Amino acid sequence: MVRAFRRLNDVVSDIRNFYFYSPAARWTAIVCLAVFLVQRVCERVECVQGYSFEYLLLYCFGLCPALLSAGFVWQLITYMFLHLNWMHLIFNVSAILLLGASVETEIGSKRFLRVLLLGGIVGGLIWALFDLTVVRLATSSSNLPQGLAAFVAGAMKHRVVTPEGNTICIGASGGVFALVGVCAALFPKRDILLFLVWPMRARTFAIALGIGAVIFMIYGLGNVAHLTHLVGGVAGYLYGLRLAADGWGDETE
Repeated sequence: MVRAFRRLNDVVSDIRNFYFYSPAARWTAIVCLAVFLVQRVCERVECVQGYSFEYLLLYCFGLCPALLSAGFVWQLITYMFLHLNWMHLIFNVSAILLLGASVETEIGSKRFLRVLLLGGIVGGLIWALFDLTVVRLATSSSNLPQGLAAFVAGAMKHRVVTPEGNTICIGASGGVFALVGVCAALFPKRDILLFLVWPMRARTFAIALGIGAVIFMIYGLGNVAHLTHLVGGVAGYLYGLRLAADGWGDETE
């Protein structure tokens, strides 16, 4: 009974942080929701025969490695605010409002935004470079060593592509994983409520997510950019270590 009350108190605390002390997390969530609603409207409007305006949005503002290499550098930020469906949106927005709000109250709005954008940008960039490298190697697979050729073939098999043969990454998950990483660095012994029910130490939670991302990436499970998650989490953790060195977090107390 006491444990249940503590969990409820933690949830109430997170909600209070969201409303009163976390403007950056709140506005990030609002922008994600507003953009998603625009996506749903554009989905119903035909641009050219067989393609909706949402398709145009995904190509212009989602992270497409082919277009990024052609100079569409804004995609490294804009892709974070696009989402595939309601479940994708709810997962990321919930993490930003609850976990993100707690982080923001501890390190401030500017540092919160740095963590979120750092995870998204670095995670997206590494994913895009990996995708471009795999495609480039696949075109010359006959000259590759057998082991590398097998790896490239497996990576190509798991690529989820558009009808034009391009990959597009969307979602704020890289930034969300960065928030988990910074929590693991600054507040390793604090509990994170998994699904608002099960408490788990921040560092344990981060390690579990990292292992899960590696496994899912190796086996190509799900229509998800797992490399973006992994790199985003590592980027957040390293940024958290830098903050800890400057006196932030629990470990310095």
